[in-house]
Amino acid sequence: MAKVNIDIEYCVPCGYQNLAAWTVSEMFAAAGTDAAIALIPGDAGVFTIKVEGETWFDKVTNDGKTPEIHQMKDLKAKMRNYVEDLAAAPVS
Repeated sequence: MAKVNIDIEYCVPCGYQNLAAWTVSEMFAAAGTDAAIALIPGDAGVFTIKVEGETWFDKVTNDGKTPEIHQMKDLKAKMRNYVEDLAAAPVS
């Protein structure tokens, strides 16, 4: 199975490095070795999580708030399901 590309862009001046690290940990816990995660330093308050180019979380559309624990649990479950669906898909 191909790796799942996950991009995490985070605001360095805002101190979101620990948030990005937590997100990496949660995504690896969900996807395991099927994850290829890129950390992208940013600014201007950015915090986004993209999977295969599709935005799964954006602070801008979350009332300017970073993910809370329940949201991260939902993202983790979504990732687990995504990886399971990819593994179950027929290879062409």
